Amino acid sequence: MNKATKQKSRALLRGHRISSAMLLLAGAALATAAGFLPLLLDFAAAQAAAALSPAAGIGLRWGKVAGGVLLALLAALLCAPLRLGREAWFFGGADGRRRSRARVLFWLQPRWALKAAWFVIALAVRRLFWAAVYLLPGGFLLGGTLMQSRGGGMSLTLFICAAAGGAVLLALGIGFYLSTVQRYALVLPILAKQPKCGLKHALRLSIARTEGKCASLVWLLLSFAPWYFLGLLIVPLIYIAPYVTQAKACRHAELLTPVA
Repeated sequence: MNKATKQKSRALLRGHRISSAMLLLAGAALATAAGFLPLLLDFAAAQAAAALSPAAGIGLRWGKVAGGVLLALLAALLCAPLRLGREAWFFGGADGRRRSRARVLFWLQPRWALKAAWFVIALAVRRLFWAAVYLLPGGFLLGGTLMQSRGGGMSLTLFICAAAGGAVLLALGIGFYLSTVQRYALVLPILAKQPKCGLKHALRLSIARTEGKCASLVWLLLSFAPWYFLGLLIVPLIYIAPYVTQAKACRHAELLTPVA
């Protein structure tokens, strides 16, 4: 099944590889620029701390937290519309629709940009929740063991058992996390296909269509690991990224196609 999906993605990229790469590059550049926003917050906080009295430190810390939340929302408002435009570009091709700039520009309109940001933020919150459920236990055990060993007072046997247990628990958590979040893999493709759909409808449909298919989605992602490794050494990622993104869009289109 993965082989057929990859073959279809290569066929769909013929004549569109450069435009697809530029779209992905624009999204990466915008995400990188948004990543620098916390540095501006730190600079503003340092300037405020130098100008204010020490008694204002508590208020400054809370202000920094509030500023971080606002910056996260601003980053979503900046990146989400282009993220949906990218989804419409790749998924539209996989769904048999003609690719055009209009599909991308549609999501840059204020009304649809806000809806895209709402969907992206809602998905991020759900993924963070599942990350906390699955990754924190193993992370705390492994991290706590390593920190405790640095202070001494821990036998080698206890260290090995605790570290191995934490590593195994973390590895299992990663596996369960990757499988669980695949339930939401179709939410953005659904929105790209039906811009007027609501979040609840998209979530329910995504969960229904990925029922029993989450493991196969994870295996599709893992099958591209050698390509990413080659991208670090030989082949530019700008060549690999459109192929991977189009393959995922093809799989999403397959899952959303009604079974006759």
